[in-house]
Amino acid sequence: MRWLALVFPDWPMQALFRNPSHTRPLAVAHRQRVCALDAMALAQGVRPGQGVADALAIAPDLLVRTKSSEAERSALREAAGCTLRYTPRVVLEDDGLLLDIAGSMRLFGGLDALLRHLRSDLAAAGFRALSACAPTPRAARWLARAAPGQCVADDDHALAEALAALPLRAMEADASLLALLADSGLRTVGEVMKLPRDALARRDAAGLRRLLDQALGQRPDPRPYFEAAPQIDSRLELPVPRHDSDVLLFAANRLFNACCTQLAAVHAGIESCRLELEHEHHPPTVLTLTLGTPSRDAHRMALLTREHLARLALPEAVGALRLKAAHWIELAGRSEDLFGPQAPSPARRQEAGRLLIEHLRARLGPDRVYALSACADHRPERSQQQVEPGPGATAAGQVGRRPLWLLPEPRLLQTVRDQPWRAGPLQLVSGPERIESGWWDTDGEASPGDTLRDYFVALGTDHARLWIYREHLPPHRWYLHGLFA
Repeated sequence: MRWLALVFPDWPMQALFRNPSHTRPLAVAHRQRVCALDAMALAQGVRPGQGVADALAIAPDLLVRTKSSEAERSALREAAGCTLRYTPRVVLEDDGLLLDIAGSMRLFGGLDALLRHLRSDLAAAGFRALSACAPTPRAARWLARAAPGQCVADDDHALAEALAALPLRAMEADASLLALLADSGLRTVGEVMKLPRDALARRDAAGLRRLLDQALGQRPDPRPYFEAAPQIDSRLELPVPRHDSDVLLFAANRLFNACCTQLAAVHAGIESCRLELEHEHHPPTVLTLTLGTPSRDAHRMALLTREHLARLALPEAVGALRLKAAHWIELAGRSEDLFGPQAPSPARRQEAGRLLIEHLRARLGPDRVYALSACADHRPERSQQQVEPGPGATAAGQVGRRPLWLLPEPRLLQTVRDQPWRAGPLQLVSGPERIESGWWDTDGEASPGDTLRDYFVALGTDHARLWIYREHLPPHRWYLHGLFA
């Protein structure tokens, strides 16, 4: 048993709609006939093969979308990306995947455990699959289509017996040839296998003989493996345009889960991504999610998206979502603690700080969150600068006792008998700290760049600690420049 086949039932439907939060029956049409439908449409009497007009007469609220080959190809690549963490050997089929799991079952604790994890990852991305296992890829595919759930051992007799019980439609041969076999009274693959090889080798049946030989492992069946592109570009269409933040977040989660599962397979992360909310009559609304460090955490991306949506005014309902990330960044592996999570390590504390910054920036805006870094200048107005939060935002040099927050401009204080007042007399607690600097900025001594001040820590009548200064030159006015916490 080496090959695992996944077949996505109602694939045209799954490829277009992976968001179950809808209240109307859905159907997909090809050439004005229903080719796929959901349970709600089926319950109302709509059937595959019906004309669209007849289906709408039966279910007037039926939502019909046209079959999209491009959407199916894109969704299939996305589903393949979700499986790469289980094996690098993935083959794309029309409505499913083939996985070579010979070296993966033991790694994931057996076939049942591997299937459980695989189905969970696919479901998180919005996919539902039928599966079967067999020694050859074609046999696994036939079993998944006609007898899902079977796992055939690596034994020629067991394989032939399992295939013999399948109906003719499992063979995926030419429709006219299958019709000819059915008209001849043949109903199962086993009955076809009993036909003389010479008869199958003639004319149109030669392809059928080749399919049988490949399924039984008697002829090579080479297949190209899927290779994921080193960027993310996935799209999800909503059944109906929606404004609701909860619905949009649920749909975005589908994209995030598929993206992060694919990133986990290649041991990579992304530093930023674009979530485009597509409208019918307006340009897309773009959410830029900036992560503090390369990550593949879908929950982290969802939290940032929630913050963005909370302060966003959409010009129109959203019909589809598109997730884009220009490139991946390889992530180094990280070992867990031997004895479980104890006190947070320095790395985890640093990571928690980065997450806080991400959430604040998403909620308040990127220009509202920054760090202060000290500069080699004694003048308070120029002693600090705004920098990106992170380890690089460190102080430079030694300064006196100063408040963290300065007023945008020094505020003139009243004076009574040369004593500073602010709703009462101010008590000088410490000082003075003389600052005389900036003479090099301009030639004039009294220019704005030149600073000659005596700073004090003062206590107000409300017990607030203030940072005030007195001009060193006449008229010796007092100013409030900062507030201590």
